[in-house]
Order: sequence, then C-alpha cells, then structure tokens
Amino acid sequence: MLLTIQIVNYNSRDNLHACLRSIRENIPEQINLQIIVINNDKEKLEVYSEESRVELIEKNENIGFGKAHNIGSQAAKGKYVLFLNPDTKLFPSAVEKLLSVFSKDEKIGIVGPVHMGENDISEEEYFGWQRTPLSVIRAKIWRKRQPIPNDVFETDWVSGGALMAKKDLFLDLGGFDGNYFMYFEDVDLCLQAKKKGWKIVVHPEAKIFHKSGQSFSCNRKKKKYYYDSQAYYIKKNFGPFWSWFVKILRFPLYVRNVYCKR
Repeated sequence: MLLTIQIVNYNSRDNLHACLRSIRENIPEQINLQIIVINNDKEKLEVYSEESRVELIEKNENIGFGKAHNIGSQAAKGKYVLFLNPDTKLFPSAVEKLLSVFSKDEKIGIVGPVHMGENDISEEEYFGWQRTPLSVIRAKIWRKRQPIPNDVFETDWVSGGALMAKKDLFLDLGGFDGNYFMYFEDVDLCLQAKKKGWKIVVHPEAKIFHKSGQSFSCNRKKKKYYYDSQAYYIKKNFGPFWSWFVKILRFPLYVRNVYCKR
C-alpha cells in the first residue's frame, strides 16, 4: 500500500467529516490509500456511510496527539504516512505533490505542505528553523514571517497538523515522543530525524486549509499544554539548565496566559 492517512479526533466531529470529504474529493482513486481515525473522544465516533473505508480506533479518552498517532501507526500499511489534523482540508493535487518529493532525494524523510488560513493567507508557524532556548525567547520579542521559496526547500521542522513521513523512518524513530501531550512533538520528531541524517522539506505547491485551534475551547488549557511541552522539549534536547532558564524568563507570560486569561 502506498499511503496511510491518520487523523486524531478530539472534539472535532464536524471538522473531521469535512476533512474526510476533502480526502475523498481530492485524492485520485489510483492512489492506494488507507485512512485511520483514532478517536480520543469519550463518546464513540460515527463515520458517515460514504466514508466506510475509514478504520476507526476508539480510545474513549484523550490520550494526547502523539500517543494516539503512535497507536494508529501500528495499524498503518502505507509506505508513507500523512498525519492530518481533523480541522484541515486538502487542496487538489496536494497529496500527489507531497509524495513526489521522496523520489527526488532518497534522504528526504519528512515533507510538509503550505498551510492556508482564512482569506487565503498562509499561516505563520507551520515550518521553521530549529527551536533552541534562545530562539524560543527571541520569538516572544521579535517574530518575522518567513518567506516561502518557489520550489521545494529544506527546513528544520514542519507542523504535525499536516506532516507526511516515510513510515519506516517514523517507526525507527519510535514515533512521536509520548511525553508530549500536544505541541512540540512534531518539532522534536523532525529534530531526531535530522540527527540521523534525514532531510525535512516543504513543498510550496502542496497546500492544505487549516482551521486551527478547534479542539480546545479553553485557551488557558492550551497554553498550559504548550508551556509544559516547551519545557520538556528544551530539557530533553538542551538540558535542565536551559529548561529552568526559559521557565524563569517566561514566568510573567505563564501566569498571565495560564491563570489570568479567560
């Protein structure tokens, strides 16, 4: 089988059906395709009859993004796996363009598309350069939109909201680190891949629509997950000193975003 698409559902049922519809409408039948949905909702998921080819894995609890995808990958049969958020929609030819990059360079292990938001404007943070303690600090002070080249280009990480990887590479890396509940597991996965000599690229002509931030209604909870994952990422990859250093510097932001904002 050529391709497995994996989607983790949590509180995103309407978006999920729109995502599945975009898969059905924009992936040619000649692409041998498997679709796996891992349901992190407490209530069982009903998939529309026209999506009968979807394989459901019911967890009945929110076990997190990475752990859910790791479970799905054990059932994946594709040579490549496309991890998709339920609040995404594929543009025409996006999958074919993503698949095409692997034949250009055997060292390409992971590829991501361009994420389009409202009003056909590309999102800011769906790829980037290596996240380091200093870059994390600098991003809070100065943020600049990165220009998008016209051809396939290398980067240090791509967003797990739409990330295609060689399945053998994903499994060899041990999948996503399950210590991340959500956020930074994609950055970390790409970093581990690069350490082993693999290339991470973006295909600028492959596009998806991303209606981000749909799973969690509580912004404070999302911020806490983000900060917790950020601290773990820095500690894992740069050591406990830098983890504590960043925690101290961001403390006012942490209090404001986790405890003061609604």
